[in-house]
Formats: sequence, C-alpha cells, structure tokens
Amino acid sequence: MDRASKVLRRSSVRLRSLGAGHSDLNMVISELKDLRHATKAFMSAQNSASQDMVKWATCDENRAIQDIMSQLGELNSMWTDVQKDFIEHLKTFKNHFELILEGEKQLDIAQNQLASCELNEQRIRKELKRASKKATEEEINNLEIKLSQAERAKYLAQLEVVELSHKNEAVKVVRLKEGLLKLSEAYVELANKCAIIFEAQREVSHYLPDVHSRDMNELKYTGSGACKQAVAKARDRVQLYKRHNYRLVPSSSIIEDPPPPYTPGFYNPATGRPYNEATDNCLNSQPPVIQRQRAVATVTISPSCPPYPSPSPPHYNISTSIAPSARQPNEVRHSGSGNNYEDELSGAMGATHI
Repeated sequence: MDRASKVLRRSSVRLRSLGAGHSDLNMVISELKDLRHATKAFMSAQNSASQDMVKWATCDENRAIQDIMSQLGELNSMWTDVQKDFIEHLKTFKNHFELILEGEKQLDIAQNQLASCELNEQRIRKELKRASKKATEEEINNLEIKLSQAERAKYLAQLEVVELSHKNEAVKVVRLKEGLLKLSEAYVELANKCAIIFEAQREVSHYLPDVHSRDMNELKYTGSGACKQAVAKARDRVQLYKRHNYRLVPSSSIIEDPPPPYTPGFYNPATGRPYNEATDNCLNSQPPVIQRQRAVATVTISPSCPPYPSPSPPHYNISTSIAPSARQPNEVRHSGSGNNYEDELSGAMGATHI
C-alpha cells in the first residue's frame, strides 16, 4: 500500500510539472518533504514507545525498574528534542531547493519574454516587406519605427536573459553549497548527540542488578544516584555541544603565480641568504695559516690492501700537527740526518742526488 501511494505521488508530481517544467527539481523537493514527514513519524513512534515503557514501569513494583525507566524517559525526551532540531534542518534544506526553483521560474519568464519579442520583430518585418510594394511612405516610416522599437525591446530582453542566467547559476551554486554544508553538519550533530545520549542509556542500563543464582530477596539496587548523575552529565554535554560555523568566502577569480621554489633549512631567515654563503665567506676571510691547519688536521683511512706501496712520509720532530709551511722558519726541527728541509722533502717524493 505504501509503495502504491508513493508511485501515485511521484506520478502526480510529474504531471504537475508538465506545464511549468523542472520536473526533476520538483521531484527533489517532493522527496525532501516526504523525508521530513518520515523522520517526524519515526520520532513520534520512538517517543510513544518510550512513554509506554515508562508507564509500564510505573505500575511495576520493582524499584530498580521504575528508577531505570524513569531516567531512560528523560534521555528519550532529550533525544526527541535533538530529532526536532534535525527535522528543522531538513526543512531548511528543502527551502534552498524551493528558492532555486523560484530562480528557474524567473528565468523562464524572461526567456518567454524574449521569445515574444522575437516573434513581434519577425511579424513587423513581414509587414514592412509587404508594405514596401503598395503602402505609402508614411506607413512605411511608421513600420520602420515599430521595427526599431521591437529590435530595442528584443535587445533589452536578451540582456535580461543573460543577466538572469548568470545570476541564477551563481545563486544555485551558493545555495546548494550552503545547504549541503549545513545538512552535513546537522547529520554530524545528530550522530554526536545520539552517541552521547545512548552511551548514557547504556551506562544507566548497567545499573540494573545482575540476576544469576542469587535469591531475589538478596538483590539490592544502589544505582539511583549514579543514574541521575549519568543523565545530568549527558544533558550538559548535549547543551554544550557546539556546531562548526561555515562562512562562505568567495574565492578569488585571479590565478596567482606559484611561489618560488623553497628548500627547508637552506636559507637563513635572519639574512635571507644561503647558509653556505656565510660559511664560505668565513672560510675566505680566514688567514692562510688556519686554512693549512684545517688541511692537515684531517683523518685518513688507509685501505686494508693497498695496490702499491706508498712512500713513507718525512719525519719531523715537532709536537703539534701544524704543517711545516705554517710554522716560522726558526721553529722547524731538522732530523738527525743533517739535511735541510728541501732535501728531506725531495727524498720523501722519491728524488735522488745526482
């Protein structure tokens, strides 16, 4: 029966849209209206079932059942209020599509006006063509004036159609985006509040005493205060829930150039110049003695199996690692052979005396 009524309803919507057009948009509005009614019916059914359970528990002699169902009735009241807010958001979403339909109808009126102006212009042109053979000059002048007026009206109608078309498309995008964002946030709010309320319901339900093999006279219900505290906590969380506010800021239509390439840690934020440039400047500004000190103070790792025997380095009787060229001439210590510095260096390089 429900399926048959749905088919009849959809058919009636399409029949009403035959003359005015926009059957798909009218169908969307009709379905959103049915969705709102169905959600309201679901809320009413839930509320009725909860009230019946509370009424049943009130007539029962079990104190635990009475208290638990009373607290669950308060939670159901909160859940009903949450669903009412959600139903209002469904109505707002439907109103967005109704406003879109209103804009489409205004555009249809402008297009019909343009079509009427075009027909009027064509009719005057035909009259002017027939009158050019047998009409007087005054009649021809009057027809030419009417033709110019018809062309002017057609031009204005074209401008109005173009303007309304652009405006309608912009409004359509804005309203659809705003409606979808608000509806999505309404669903998120409904889900979060639903989780808060029914987590509290689960917590309250746990306070019903467990019955296994114990005597009913030995069972004690001690969860009255904890149940009230859980319900109060859920109520505070629902009331303090905040929705995200979306502001539709129009995006810029100007395409900007991409930013320059950036390497993290390569540029000094204080100077705006590369880090290695400052290091190079420091190295270049140091005296040559320090550069030679750095050149000598290096760690050399010899291979395990050298391919060729390397010549033994010259022996100096010095206590530091500074190269001989970096020391003063009077600080050079000669070896026991008695040769000068040039002879020792030549010998180290493999030279012989002739």
